[in-house]
Formats: sequence, C-alpha cells, structure tokens
Amino acid sequence: MKSKTGTKEWAESNENCISGCNNRCLYCFGKQMAIRYKRETAETWPIEHPRTTAKARKHKGRVMFPTTHDLHYEHVSWWGPFLSNLLAKGNDVLIVTKPEYAAIRYICSNLENYKDQIEFRFTIGTGDDATTKYWEPGAPSPAERYLALLHANANGFHTSISMEPLLINSPKQLVEKHFIGLVEGEIWIGCMNHYALNPEIPEEARQIRIQSKENMQKVYESLKDNPQIRWKDSVQKLLNITSTGERL
Repeated sequence: MKSKTGTKEWAESNENCISGCNNRCLYCFGKQMAIRYKRETAETWPIEHPRTTAKARKHKGRVMFPTTHDLHYEHVSWWGPFLSNLLAKGNDVLIVTKPEYAAIRYICSNLENYKDQIEFRFTIGTGDDATTKYWEPGAPSPAERYLALLHANANGFHTSISMEPLLINSPKQLVEKHFIGLVEGEIWIGCMNHYALNPEIPEEARQIRIQSKENMQKVYESLKDNPQIRWKDSVQKLLNITSTGERL
C-alpha cells in the first residue's frame, strides 16, 4: 500500500476559507502554487481576503484546517464562523497554525463545546526570534506561540506540535524544555520541502545544513527513543524510516 504524504499523513481532507497569507513564509508552497496558476502574485499574496465560495461541509474522517492560510485574529470574522460551522457539522478538526495568542484564546472561549472534536497542532520550528523573523517574517514570535500552547493546554484542549519545517540544527533541547510534559500529542519533525521554489531566498539560505541527510540523521539519533516523536514523509524518504522511526 502506498504510504501517505503531505497533509494526508495528518488528515483525510482539508479546508481553507481565506486566500493569501500574511505570515509571508519564504518557503510557502501555497504562495508558489497560487503564483504558478495565476491566482495571486507575489505582491497580492500577503493581502488576505475571504473565499466567498468556501462552504463548511461534513467530511469522512479528520479534517485539517487550514492548510494554505493561517488564523489571524484580525480576520476572526472570516474564519471563526467557518470553523464553528465545520465543527457543528460533526467534523473532527485538526487546527494547524502558527498560533496567535488572541486567536487561540478566541477558539478556547467560543468553541469549548466542541473541545472533543478539536486538536491543535502548533507549528514551532525554532525557539530563536531572529530565525523565525527571517523565514516567517509575518508570523508570531516563538514566545507568543508558547503562550498560545500554554493557554490551550490550560483549557483542556488536545495539543500536538509540528516542527515542519525544522528551523534549528538540533531540536532536542527545545523539545525537552518546551514540549515534553506539556504536549500530550505527537511531535512531528519534517524538512523544509519547498524553499527552492522561491526566487526571493538568497542562494546561501538554499543550502541550509538543517536539511542535509547528515544533520537529519543526528536529529533522528537524538530523538528516536522519544515515543511522541513522528517523522514526516520528507525525513522518512531521506533516512529510509517509517513515521514512527523504524528502519526499513
């Protein structure tokens, strides 16, 4: 049977209700695809606007929301009702976000009745402010993401972590300091898949050592015994392992 890749590793289907994203991540696949198919330009992509055709519906299996935009509190009037409707239809929703504290506080306060249908998966690829600012210039700082994680946990929501893309050479200390004992779900580690598509990235940044087989092998060796760790398809292919770390 063919192994699952991309978003299919996490959910059977996905939903979005906004076009564009002001996180402005240099490695953004959604942006590059929107430009390639002439739905957006590099200039218009950061200008978010609602998808008027987006309609929440019942899905078979888990739904990942969102995948090509984020949940900025500034636009809660767009994504808040959509998420509420998605949950009201009985969907189990994996909310994947570089979390703004205000947005997570809104979800915890207003969608508490759907707590059993929600899992937060917060993207935290590094704890370093400068690295975050370089790769994800419009996204929340690591400190704000930690605060959002603490808030979700304190309010009894299920939490997990995406370290895709990994933005730190050795994540072991970050994992042990900020995630272990707080995050009860999986901690996924993955490579930066699509940075080579973006002509705005300087050549030296394209050669980032983090993504090398040698470095990812070291990351694997340092975390392979942690039962919460999961390896995204990019690492599986690079190291010839399964998502749970078994050698093939």
